[in-house]
Amino acid sequence: MAFWGLPTLLIKVAIGVLLLRFIIIYSHRWFLNALSHEPGPFIAKFTDWYGAYHSALGQLHIRTLEAHKRYGSAFRGGPNKMVFNTVTAFHAPGVFNIHTAIDKELHRFKRRMISQGLSDPCMREFEPSLLEHVDKFVRNIARAASAQPGQWSAPVNMSEQCKYLGFDIMGEFGFGQSFGLLDGPTNRFLIDAVTAASHRSAVYGQFPDLAKVKLEKILYPRASSMRMKYMTLMTRLLRERLEAEEDGRAKRDLFSFIVHATDEETGRSFSQAELWSEARFLLIAGSDTTSTGLTALFFYLSRYPECYDKVAREVRSTFRSGHEIHCGLNSKMPQCVYLRACIDEAMRMTPPAGGVLWREVSKGSGGIVIDGHYVPEGCDVGASIYCVQHNEEYFPDSFSFCPDRWIVSEGNPKEKIELARQAFVPFSLGPRGCPGKTMAYMELSTAMAKALWYFDFEAADGDLGVVGAGKLGGPPGRQRPNEFQLIDHLTSTHDGPYIKYKLREDVSELLR
Repeated sequence: MAFWGLPTLLIKVAIGVLLLRFIIIYSHRWFLNALSHEPGPFIAKFTDWYGAYHSALGQLHIRTLEAHKRYGSAFRGGPNKMVFNTVTAFHAPGVFNIHTAIDKELHRFKRRMISQGLSDPCMREFEPSLLEHVDKFVRNIARAASAQPGQWSAPVNMSEQCKYLGFDIMGEFGFGQSFGLLDGPTNRFLIDAVTAASHRSAVYGQFPDLAKVKLEKILYPRASSMRMKYMTLMTRLLRERLEAEEDGRAKRDLFSFIVHATDEETGRSFSQAELWSEARFLLIAGSDTTSTGLTALFFYLSRYPECYDKVAREVRSTFRSGHEIHCGLNSKMPQCVYLRACIDEAMRMTPPAGGVLWREVSKGSGGIVIDGHYVPEGCDVGASIYCVQHNEEYFPDSFSFCPDRWIVSEGNPKEKIELARQAFVPFSLGPRGCPGKTMAYMELSTAMAKALWYFDFEAADGDLGVVGAGKLGGPPGRQRPNEFQLIDHLTSTHDGPYIKYKLREDVSELLR
């Protein structure tokens, strides 16, 4: 009897030990943790499941804003995490992004290398290729529109078209050849593949221990096959690009700059593995930021006719033809002040990456104080770009699309705009800020300016006209009809708006 009772006893002891460990850990997080006095969602006191769950549902930016309304400008977002809703958190010294925590020097090296390929000379050389893709984007719209000026087209889903444009430009820029999404469906699986990868990264970024569970097998059962197609395509493109570099056939693109670049501080160059890694990252980051920003801009201009009329007049009075629209030398684009204000306002209202971005308080720093809240070293400090850019202190009437808030006027002094600029962070800040911001503005400006030059456009009629919009009576955060809705998975997923177009000018030269 003693022999057979031993396993039962061991099981009871094991359960008791696990239960005791559970009680000790969670009691410490509740009562003894350095952040235990901070307010926040109850479940967030004990586990990072809070952020992971809402990130999995694509609503972390919305739930974070709700939490700020309930708990104030700072709350506890995890056992060792503080979330802030102020400019101070973005500019706080002594913190660094958790993605760079393993080797900050390595990250600085990579950023210096990538920045060489995103310099002004590189942008000037690449602009003709970018404009070719923007013209193809306009041709796709023209084909959907009526062949005769003055007649409205069938509705066009701008999420699809803007994603195609973003991916094709980044393919050309990063690999020297377009992915061809604007041309046909062959490589359009890339959009779903990148969405799956971003979803996975977003959840694991909130709760890293979940990576051990391989949660993507549940969230995306087709993820393995999509990943295989994605890796096969990327491997082929990288191999072809390296071969073109060796035999002198390569175009002047980002790859051609960084493959030969040498870091002035270390004398190092990128290894082939590093080239591969950076190419994949830039594809995701570069294509999503611009496609989401451009889609949101179409949405808001189609919902705010007074803004549409004003920016259309500006573009059509600045340029004499569609071919004049570019951002290079002798460009008239800087004269389009209201267009730039519309772009900034669209990215303020609907930032491409709206969720909480975590940065770790440096070990050895002794901790930091942000807005009167002490955060110990080793803890994470987070801020949601979506929440900061809807903070009424910086952006009054924050859910209204108001491009004039970015333009100096009698009622909008320079000092007020400077404060807003500090809180305007769609490209993030510091060492993890987007190095491709110049390229993003180039793409956004030329694509929208050409669309306004060649077409009149407005929201589609009927049910298609409300796709992408919030719905009155909808869930909290999804109830505003004039706000473009994003599913936030680190990068963003969206649908709509459906836009109908009417040709303004003879665009036969674009259709050739």
